[in-house]
Amino acid sequence: MEWVIALTAVVLLITVFILLSKAKSKPTEHKEIVTEKKSEEIHVSTTEEKRVDKGLEKSEISFKERLRLGLSRSRTEVWSKVSQIFTGNQMSDDHLDSIEELLYGADIGTATVSELIEAVKKKNKEEPMDENGFKQFLFTFLKEKISPIQSHLDSSLFSFVPEAEKKTKVIMVVGVNGAGKTTTIGKLATKLRAQGASVVVGACDTFRAAAVDQLQVWCDRSGATMIRAKEGANPSGVGYDALQAALNQQADYCILDTAGRLHTKENLMDELAKSKNVLKKLDPNAPHQVLLVIDAITGQNALRQAEEFHKSLNLTGLIFTKCDGSSKAGSAVSIVDQLKLPIAYIGVGETAQDLDLFNVDDYLNALLGREA
Repeated sequence: MEWVIALTAVVLLITVFILLSKAKSKPTEHKEIVTEKKSEEIHVSTTEEKRVDKGLEKSEISFKERLRLGLSRSRTEVWSKVSQIFTGNQMSDDHLDSIEELLYGADIGTATVSELIEAVKKKNKEEPMDENGFKQFLFTFLKEKISPIQSHLDSSLFSFVPEAEKKTKVIMVVGVNGAGKTTTIGKLATKLRAQGASVVVGACDTFRAAAVDQLQVWCDRSGATMIRAKEGANPSGVGYDALQAALNQQADYCILDTAGRLHTKENLMDELAKSKNVLKKLDPNAPHQVLLVIDAITGQNALRQAEEFHKSLNLTGLIFTKCDGSSKAGSAVSIVDQLKLPIAYIGVGETAQDLDLFNVDDYLNALLGREA
């Protein structure tokens, strides 16, 4: 009988020990879960901080550096090959053939390339060029092509100066769908508002509701007034209403978005011309600027676009967009040279800070990989 009691006592002790062990294990298990969760939260927080830091770093980068980053493809795929061409100290006929091929690959137009090659031949006969001499000559040649035309750019496009007599500056922005036209208008409105200018924006691309909504967001953020109409409304009518509102408010700027047009569609180009002419009923001098937004990725097709738009609308300037690492961007030289139209702005990204005044030296240095 005693051994039965002893055995029962042992069993009870073992059972109590097991229960106590399980009770202790639960808090430990819970603690591990909490620790893992905290670890996960710390990881997410650190990731977000890195994103913020990265954004801050970008905002601190000068536009010159952003442009240099944006044109990196041009340097690596095109201009860096100049070093591979020069195998000796002086330029030979073989060098010239390779250079000509390189220039075509850089999206510089046929007429400009032909003129440049002839100038290189002449210069090389007078004073044989090595690699460094050629790069310097190329920079000087391209700068002399662009600078005289850029000197005629209207400074009011990028620098607001209050006038004693309020006069509304009307800017009509055109371009094919996908060139970045609507976003560029938003950036331009933001920049002018930041300088203290009052801005009215006309959302005349009534065939794309998404474009109108996108423009509304930009206007809400910048404090610009937006005039819009229902989807499918007459684009020229919206432009007229926007200018009327700008004049009533004595706004400093009236910026008009337009429906994206294929430059090969004559009837659509005629519609743009109509939108331009209807503005003259309110102001005989309107629009004061007609700017074409060109996507740098389109290469030599950009020149043809510019030619057709210029023929129909008598452009006053250009905005070169999407120089963001995926473009060669050499077509800017040809367009300015052939059409004698200045580039007002150049864009390298999505934020308002990624659009800035086109500077010839900064552009050419970034394009050719040349130190300032």
